[in-house]
Amino acid sequence: MKRTINGKLYNSEKCEVLASHAHYHYCNGNYSGTSYLLLASDGTYLIHTDSNGQDCYMRDNLFVADCGNVTPQAFLERCTLDENEEKRLVELGLLTIVE
Repeated sequence: MKRTINGKLYNSEKCEVLASHAHYHYCNGNYSGTSYLLLASDGTYLIHTDSNGQDCYMRDNLFVADCGNVTPQAFLERCTLDENEEKRLVELGLLTIVE
């Protein structure tokens, strides 16, 4: 998805995917799409949502993750991460691993 934000054209297909979160409809439990935390080449964190139409309140979107409860760290609280994702997020300073 391409979108112009603050005078910059972002293309979600060219961004690095850092993590993802699957969405399920609140009534019937059907899969309704996925949101992705992305890193653009200019260092901007974006959230891209890809909806499949199963939830009429969810739609495709691409926006900067930088306000209120829509931050990269808040997004990560919904994700199940694999080891490679954890490693990259630690490198970027978005995640601290406590053992």
